Amino acid sequence: MPSLVAFNRQWNIGSDDFVFPEITEALVRLSWVAFGVSVFVFHFPLACSTHNLTLQLLGLLVINVITILLAILTAVISARGTIMNSQPRKLIPRLLYIRLPIFIAEIALTILATIHAFILESTNGGEGCDFATIARVTIILEWFLIFTAFAGLVIVFHLTENELEDSASIAQKSWSRRMRIFKIGQDHSMRVALDDLAILISSFFVDSDLVPSDVVAGLLLAYHSPNNQYPPVKDKEHESVPKWMNLKDAEYFLHHATCVYGWPTYILYNCGLKSIYRLFRKLQCCGRMRCAQGKSMVVEDNCCYCNTAAVVLANEARNIDLQFMSFRNRVYEVPFAVIADHDKKSIVITIRGSCSLIDLVTDLSLEDELMTVDVDQDATLREDEEIDKRGDVRVHRGMLRSARYVFDTLNKNKILNDLFISNPSYQLVVCGHSLGAGVGSLLTMLLKQEYPSVICYAFAPPGCVISEFGQDEMEKYVMSVVSGDDIVSRMSFQSLHRLRERVFQELLACQRAKYEILIRGVYQLFFKYPWGDELSGVPRISASPDSPTTPDIESALLTRRNSYGASDPTSEASPTPPQRNPNHNKRLQLYVPGRVIYLSADQDTGATVETWIDPKCLSDVKLSVSVLSDHLPAAVQKFLNSAAITFEQREEIVSSQPV
Repeated sequence: MPSLVAFNRQWNIGSDDFVFPEITEALVRLSWVAFGVSVFVFHFPLACSTHNLTLQLLGLLVINVITILLAILTAVISARGTIMNSQPRKLIPRLLYIRLPIFIAEIALTILATIHAFILESTNGGEGCDFATIARVTIILEWFLIFTAFAGLVIVFHLTENELEDSASIAQKSWSRRMRIFKIGQDHSMRVALDDLAILISSFFVDSDLVPSDVVAGLLLAYHSPNNQYPPVKDKEHESVPKWMNLKDAEYFLHHATCVYGWPTYILYNCGLKSIYRLFRKLQCCGRMRCAQGKSMVVEDNCCYCNTAAVVLANEARNIDLQFMSFRNRVYEVPFAVIADHDKKSIVITIRGSCSLIDLVTDLSLEDELMTVDVDQDATLREDEEIDKRGDVRVHRGMLRSARYVFDTLNKNKILNDLFISNPSYQLVVCGHSLGAGVGSLLTMLLKQEYPSVICYAFAPPGCVISEFGQDEMEKYVMSVVSGDDIVSRMSFQSLHRLRERVFQELLACQRAKYEILIRGVYQLFFKYPWGDELSGVPRISASPDSPTTPDIESALLTRRNSYGASDPTSEASPTPPQRNPNHNKRLQLYVPGRVIYLSADQDTGATVETWIDPKCLSDVKLSVSVLSDHLPAAVQKFLNSAAITFEQREEIVSSQPV
C-alpha cells in the first residue's frame, strides 16, 4: 500500500510484495543455471554440430544470471520501508522497466533455441548427440520459467487503468469486470445478482488503495493485536424459555439439517470403503425417475440420484418417510427436503446451507428488504395493538426471496397439506444450517399464519437476517444455535465495515515491513510463545469492571489504539484514521434471528458452556484460528453433544441431592 503504478497502470500488487516472489524466482533460476552449466561441463557441445544451439543456450545462461541479480536487487529494495511508506521503494518501477526488454529477449532466444533443438537438429541428424538431447530438457525448463512469469503477470494484472476517476467508480468498474467470468452461461436474474454483488464489494474498497497482501497483513495485525475488544457475551433474561428450546432436541434436528447437504457430507461423516460401497449400491444410474423429475418427489438430483441416496442412508436408523426433495439450485432458490419423522412425530422442512457459488451470491445479497405479512390473518399480530407503533421489519433480501421460493413450492405441490392429512397430530419443524438457517427462520414467519405452532431450529445462522423490530415475534418461534468464534453468525454489513476500519488502523500504525508481518503473523498462528514477548510490547487497554457500558458499542470499538506492528510501543496510531462512510450508518443493522443460545468452551475446564445471549453480542467479527471451523456442522455437533452431556450430568447431580 499504495498499489504499484507502472506502465501507466495500477496493479494488484504493492511495491513491497516482491520479496518472496523475487527470492523464489532467484532460487529457481539459479537451479536452472546450475543445470545449464552442468550440461556444458559434462556434455561438451563442440563434439556435436550444434553451434547455433550452443550460442543460444549461452545467451540464455547470461540472461538468467542477469535476471537473478536483478531479482535479488528487487527483493532487497522491496523489503525497505513500511507498508504505508513506499518512498524507500521508489526504484521498483525502474527495475521493472529494465527487466521488460531482458524478458522479451529471453522469450526470443527461447523460441530460437526451441526451433534449433526440436526441428533443425532433428533434420540434421543431431539425434545421436547427448548435448542436443539434454539441451531440449533445458529449453523445456526455460519455457516453464516463462509461463510461470506470465501466470504471475495475469494474477497481479489490474483491469482498470490509472485514470482520474472517483474512487467509487474505479472500484465498481474493477469488480464488475472481475464478475464477468461468473456471468458466462447464467440467466438474467443471476447476472443482476452478480452486478449487485459487485456494487456491494466495491463499497468496501472505496477511498482505499489496498492490495490483497495488505488485507492479509492487516488481518494478521488485527488478530495478534493485544487490544482486541469485542462486545461482551451477556446473559439475556427471558421470561420463560419454551420447552422445545432444549439442546437435546436441537442436536436431534441438526442431523436433518446436515443430511440435506447430500453425498459430500455423507462421505465426510462416514469415511471408509464400506460406506462408499453402500452408497454405490443405492445409486440409480439413469433411473426411471430421471425422465419425470418434475412430477416425482425428487427434483433435479443428478443422474445417479447420489444426494437422495445419501439422505436415505444417513437416516436408516430413524423411522422417517422422505416426502419431497428439491436439489434445484438457482439464485434465490435453495435445495430443501420435507421429511415425516415418526420418531419425533414431526413434519420436518430442512433447508440446505451454502454449498455452491450460487449460494454464496445469495449469502452476499446483504441489502435489506421489507418483510410484510397479512396482519388480519395472523392470530397473534391481529391482537397486537402496538404493532403500528413499531418500525418496519426488514430482513436479508436474498434469504427472504429464497424463503418465498420454498414457501411457494410447498403450496404449489400441496406437500404439507398431504402430510398433515395422514399425520394430523404432528408438529411442523423447520431446520437448517448456515444459509439454510437464515432462510428457515424467515420461512417460519411465512408459515406461522397457516401453522401457528411451527417452530424452527437455526444452526450457525448468518448475523444479518432480521432487524431489531422483528425479533420480538421471531423469538417465539426460532431457536438459534451459535458456537465458538463462528464468523458467519457475526457477519453483517456493519461488522464487515468495522473490521475494514480495524485493518486500516492497524496498517496506519504499523512500522514494520510487510514481509516481516507475514512471517511473524503466520508463525504465531501455529507457534504462539517463541515470539510472544516481542510482539506483546504494546500497552494494553485495561477495562475496569465497574466502568459504565457505552450504549454505542460500535463507536467504542472504533476508538483504537496502537498496533502490535509498531516498532515503538509508545507510538500512537495515526491521528487521522479512516473515517466511517456516513452512508453506512443509514443502513439498518440486521441480527441473528430468534432466541440465541451461545455455546463456547470454558477456558479453564474445557467444558462446553451454554448461554442465552442478546443477538447484539454478535455485532463484531472475532478473529481467531477457528472462525471457519466453528461454523461447520461437525463443530456445531461437537458443541451440542458436549453441552447436552454436561446438562444431563448437572440434572443428575440436582436430582440426587436430598430435598
